[in-house]
Amino acid sequence: MGLFPITEKGKPLSCQADWPLFYMNDFSRLGLVVTNLDATVAALKDSGYQIHENEQGCLLEVDSKDQLSRAFNTLTGRRLPYELADLVSCVYQG
Repeated sequence: MGLFPITEKGKPLSCQADWPLFYMNDFSRLGLVVTNLDATVAALKDSGYQIHENEQGCLLEVDSKDQLSRAFNTLTGRRLPYELADLVSCVYQG
């Protein structure tokens, strides 16, 4: 089982607990960036996907690449825009 992070476009990202304390440009974390987090989470839950929500954000539980692909198809079918992005590049590293 894997946990795939979901975040809302334009909203500040909270740093995930499992990210390294110090890292350079060689670290990345692939995630799903959506335009409407609430609608995305509701659509995925309605379709039977497990979503873990806590103070750090939302995580989609996936068991295979096929299941992840079906989740993307669910979002496409419901006309919920999404993109895959490196979430680390979205965090200010000043």
